[in-house]
Amino acid sequence: MKAEGTGQKVHSLIDKVYHRINLDMAWESVRANGGSGGIDKIAIPAFQAVAEVELERLHEELKQGTYRPMPVRRILIPKKGKPGEKRPLGIPTIRDRVCQQALKNRLEPIFEPLFSECSFGYRPGRSTHQAMRKMYREILDGYEWIVDADLRDFFGTVHHEPLIDRIAEQVSDGRILKLVRQMLEAGYMEDGKKYATPSGTPQGSVVSPLFSNIYLNRFDHEMTSKGYRLTRFADDWVVLCKTRAEAARAIRDARTILESLGLTLHPEKTKITHIKWGFEFLGYKLKRGKGLSLPQEKVKKQPKTNIYAFPKAKSVQSFMDTIRTRTHRRIPLTVFQLIDSINPVIRGWGNYFRKAHVRKLFNRLQRWIVRRIWSHRYKRWRNAGWKKLPESILYSKYNLVNLLSLIPDLNLRTAPKG
Repeated sequence: MKAEGTGQKVHSLIDKVYHRINLDMAWESVRANGGSGGIDKIAIPAFQAVAEVELERLHEELKQGTYRPMPVRRILIPKKGKPGEKRPLGIPTIRDRVCQQALKNRLEPIFEPLFSECSFGYRPGRSTHQAMRKMYREILDGYEWIVDADLRDFFGTVHHEPLIDRIAEQVSDGRILKLVRQMLEAGYMEDGKKYATPSGTPQGSVVSPLFSNIYLNRFDHEMTSKGYRLTRFADDWVVLCKTRAEAARAIRDARTILESLGLTLHPEKTKITHIKWGFEFLGYKLKRGKGLSLPQEKVKKQPKTNIYAFPKAKSVQSFMDTIRTRTHRRIPLTVFQLIDSINPVIRGWGNYFRKAHVRKLFNRLQRWIVRRIWSHRYKRWRNAGWKKLPESILYSKYNLVNLLSLIPDLNLRTAPKG
């Protein structure tokens, strides 16, 4: 086996995949991530009860070359912010997820050094916030024209052979390539029928994000080698340009590269825009605002820019819909149980957007959340909840997460010393 990231081929990897320590690590990752079971209806708790036996069986099957993944369980889930539209989600069995995670553990260190700096999705040590900071700096440097692009059915149209070829460029272990092919061609079950998967990689599988980065790596490098300011997160990407003409060229070049990969730009959803009109990416909207509305003589320090990032309307609506569902008046929960059910939603959504321009929005949403709790408790929107269950009690006794407290410069730095 070669040293990781040296660009030399790996000649023996399967033994590293089925090593019991690696399988144990993979199982711990799968268990921590949770999720429902696949077509065998075995969920995390049931698998945990027999984990030792199942991991040993998986070890032997991978070692002997007899492992065969089961078809994934396909369900259709609503697309966020797109009423009436749904996207397929493939749910592998717990055992197959462990195998995928074990493979990912070994493939990821090989391919990570080869990935472009413009790629941020599902990579260790990289995040959406880093992608946003990169784009913000580029806008400040004068790249104000934006190619806002969308790929048509990326996860359903990935061609298997080119993907396996990309992996084979770094891994010459035939048993690994066979394992990858088996995962891609496992098929899916829907309404009691099995369907083949001659193309695509299922959304929801552990290894699909890594496969997508491997598949799109050539696109990343070819676009950046042409001088384009590309930022990609999985199948979502934008290009920032200095002129509209450059943006038009970027679309033409991107289309040519993607077509060579068997992918297609969505014609209705790919457009050129300008920062003064704004664009949406990764749940945010970035736009140039009007800035301060004070007389010039009262402005003590002129801001370098008036570019703002804030949650896009669909992100806010999705958050409110989730809170509304969990605080429905007919749900028989105590106040403690109710707040325990919404706190992870508040914390997760708030931490994601807390560094954007959200002070007024968070304040409005927090007051709305409190009213939702009062309404659940006292069964009417207009009620005396503010008397019987004041906000101070919700925060101190019931530990309700306050959105405003998540904003970095508004955190509880002035809290009493313990």
